[in-house]
Amino acid sequence: MKLLNTESTYKMLQPFEKIEQLNANTRAIREQFADKLSPATRQVLDVLHRYASKYYGVCFLSKSKIADKLGVSKRTVIRACQRLEELGVIAQYPLYRHNGDRRQSSNAIVFVAQIEAKEAFVEQSESNVTPECHPKDAPLNAHLENINNTLDTEKADAAVKEVDKEQLIKDGLVAKLPSTLQLALAPFFSADKLYELAGVIFKAKASVDRGIYIEDYEREYYETILSVINAFKRGRAHNLNGLLYHAIKSTTRAIWHRERAYLLGVV
Repeated sequence: MKLLNTESTYKMLQPFEKIEQLNANTRAIREQFADKLSPATRQVLDVLHRYASKYYGVCFLSKSKIADKLGVSKRTVIRACQRLEELGVIAQYPLYRHNGDRRQSSNAIVFVAQIEAKEAFVEQSESNVTPECHPKDAPLNAHLENINNTLDTEKADAAVKEVDKEQLIKDGLVAKLPSTLQLALAPFFSADKLYELAGVIFKAKASVDRGIYIEDYEREYYETILSVINAFKRGRAHNLNGLLYHAIKSTTRAIWHRERAYLLGVV
């Protein structure tokens, strides 16, 4: 499949929805790979960032023009892009002219979303606060807090049975989830919240590509989910559902780009 240098192609490849996400992603790249980027590679990264603001995260500037802007050789730019691709922060796609002879044009250089930047992908709004999540034994504690010395045995037994019912429901739901979601979500959430968050994850993944399966990319999805939960637990994010949606969508899009690069023979 050949990608044409058209607006529809740029929109399809676009990894971010707003400029703030692109900015956060580039900051994450600079911080995470500070000791792995040469001065020349860092300069190329800055140019790629600067010219990836029309279609957020997609730069279609030719390597010759990048070299001219920096006053370096084209070979230096090629090496810098290869290094950035090796680090997993960009993907390069050959483009072809959409009219005439359809000969190869310049590459589309696409930023790959970084896990470290995911917390910036959701606006922090106090009006959208998600209640603090609880460990799996929270329902038991909640019931027992209201049981004092005057509560009779019958009421206490009813409370325990309610907890058992909750756990049975949760166990049944967990058994139907991919192992990645079982490991990442089950220890932290009640049955209702677990069901809700699983729905958020599947919806986010499907918004990019229904053909990508969580089981095939267990490590990436597991790390993404844990990163979101840790951010939420530390109070660095208030909207758990929104943050999780955008993080899963970003991870899926990165996988999508990598698969397309493989199919096109550019990796």
